[in-house]
Amino acid sequence: MSVRSALLGLGMVCWPLAAAQYFYIAPQLLRIPADYASETSFDASTRARAHADAEWTSSSLVARRVDQALVSSAGHAIIQGDMHWTNKAGVVEYESSAIFGVDRHTRRNLPGYGGAVRGGQFLFPRHADAKNFDYWDTQFIGLCRATFERALEMDGVLVHMYHIGATGLDETDGYSHLPDVPERFRVHTDFAGTLWLEPDSGVVVDYQEEGISYLVEPAGGARLADVYAWKDRFTAAAKSAKMRVAVAERRRGRALEVWVPAALLLAGAAAVLHGLRPRRGTAARAARVRA
Repeated sequence: MSVRSALLGLGMVCWPLAAAQYFYIAPQLLRIPADYASETSFDASTRARAHADAEWTSSSLVARRVDQALVSSAGHAIIQGDMHWTNKAGVVEYESSAIFGVDRHTRRNLPGYGGAVRGGQFLFPRHADAKNFDYWDTQFIGLCRATFERALEMDGVLVHMYHIGATGLDETDGYSHLPDVPERFRVHTDFAGTLWLEPDSGVVVDYQEEGISYLVEPAGGARLADVYAWKDRFTAAAKSAKMRVAVAERRRGRALEVWVPAALLLAGAAAVLHGLRPRRGTAARAARVRA
């Protein structure tokens, strides 16, 4: 095989490789990892009481969220999500655990998987548009809403800010330690807050919320008395760690989706152009013939 043929062949191979890299290889490499694991800590303050006539007690807590993939296939992952709220003595005051079935490509909750029928995003998608999202993750027992507010810079990185919230989430099971719950009352939760998302990676780089849980009369749904109120936000260490993850994932995504395909396209074009260029000996012979 001549050098010219080899160069033309290389060029013809590089172009479909660029397409394969962009449309197939990159999406496979950028899906949720089979061994996905994530840990996040929050500083929190709470007020609690057992019933309507009890005195409020206040606490400073640390909340810890841990997500871990238990089983993964090509298309989905079964993820266990745990939340633990502990006081300064290390005693757990509140905890929850749930199993989620998540599409590894879209990061959405999958119907028919996990411990409940869920919708919305479990994790925010890569290349998140400036739009609203429904999500349902480890922190809450129901579907929540993230409403896009604006884009801004945080530590030199472009992020999207969202207002988040939900009302009437049924958290009765989590408050079954209270008197007459669930025998006489149910417990619902309202919350609102803000999250900051690095859109290319889909990583939440900062988060704050506040909410309140209250007794509800089962028959008519009347709100009776507040029993738990809280505020929380990423710890400074968690915020820094999430930003590092987001920046690394953004760079990795750009390399796999932009730089590698671009390099293959340019390499293919250079090989073809070089292969089509007349060789010096051929050009000299042609000149002598014309003379």
